[in-house]
Amino acid sequence: MGYLQATQSAAALKAWGQRGPGRSIFASGHHRKLLDNFQQLSTQQSSEGYHAQSLVKAVNSLRGAVSPVNSMLKPKYPTRRLLVAGGFEIEYELNSYYGDCQTDVEIVDIRLTTEDATNRLRPALWEMGYRQGGQWVPEDARPRLTISPTAKSSGTQQSPLRVGINGHCESLSHAATVLSKQMSRGDEGKRANLERSGFQLFYVPSTNSALAAEWISIKSLGLGGTDEQRLAVGILAQCMYEAHHKDLYIEWTAHKHGTWVLTEAMRQLAKRQVNLEERQKIFLSDASSSHVVADQVRRAINMDTKDNTWHNTAPGPAQVAGGLHFGVAPLLCLAGELRHRTSKDDMLGKTGDLLWQSGTKGLFVTGAATALISTAGIPGSLAILGASILIASLPGARDSHYKNPGQQFGAWLNRLRKPG
Repeated sequence: MGYLQATQSAAALKAWGQRGPGRSIFASGHHRKLLDNFQQLSTQQSSEGYHAQSLVKAVNSLRGAVSPVNSMLKPKYPTRRLLVAGGFEIEYELNSYYGDCQTDVEIVDIRLTTEDATNRLRPALWEMGYRQGGQWVPEDARPRLTISPTAKSSGTQQSPLRVGINGHCESLSHAATVLSKQMSRGDEGKRANLERSGFQLFYVPSTNSALAAEWISIKSLGLGGTDEQRLAVGILAQCMYEAHHKDLYIEWTAHKHGTWVLTEAMRQLAKRQVNLEERQKIFLSDASSSHVVADQVRRAINMDTKDNTWHNTAPGPAQVAGGLHFGVAPLLCLAGELRHRTSKDDMLGKTGDLLWQSGTKGLFVTGAATALISTAGIPGSLAILGASILIASLPGARDSHYKNPGQQFGAWLNRLRKPG
């Protein structure tokens, strides 16, 4: 780090593509002083020292030949970048003073954001615990700034960390309640285990404020998502990247629009050609983003894909249109597996599976109708399926996890019978 000067020796820069210190990093005024203070603080064995280490490490990551996974860019400003993390943001210029592809970094602002995260105005990671009376509450008043094992989950293959990513929710407590249901998959045994172990919630606020309105993820799929969701992509990508370097096993569960955040974060890792070595896996619940894209990127970064039940197929309208593409998505996923990930010995069997699913499940809500047809017959099934889609359109109707449309329809009938 150093002061930005009008003239700077070319020897300060490394040749393009060589390993080593890489780009020069410049800071001036109070930013230089702030970085020096964090450098000294990073040597201390304390929580403050740990966070200082994170900031210093983030600054040094700007020396690389490629942008960090948690970087964003400012539209119409090709040299302006933003590095986001749980507790800070670093805004910088990526410039070239020597007329070649070699660039250097000028830090223009450092913003500490821990208070916003603590006040639940910014995406952050919270450790949630279950209390008697059915309440999920944070284990600490302050969020976690990085993903790490907990007292009840070691992050090993036998005891993986479980992390939920919410879609639109009213509050942290609402998000925790909804995600606990999705992570339990509607299974009482899994729910009891989750209550004993707790889980970590990657909370994405739903205020749609202007926290990141001017920034978009580098190499993103587009401008979809709210301001907080776009900001969350970079923070989540960094969490996944750090967990990989810590050799942690993680099960990610995303609900509704949280599936877009998770998919985009995985895409950031794919652009860096990160290999997760099958230590992380995902489950999409009532996804509003494409199952096809999620399947492509989870395989590109070598996630654990052995579990066939990596998403549900209940007929919420957002999932029918956005996640399932009106039933085409599961078939496209199977076709992709047939084309790119099937050996010659298994080709015939997989082809038969694809033809069977195309003929029996059709192109609408794959898997949902067939489960009903076997028990209620075609007329009754279509009536229940239509009613379930209508029910799923109501506010809050998809907060619980349903294994099939009939289960959701039955739950709705039970609520009608109960007084009040």
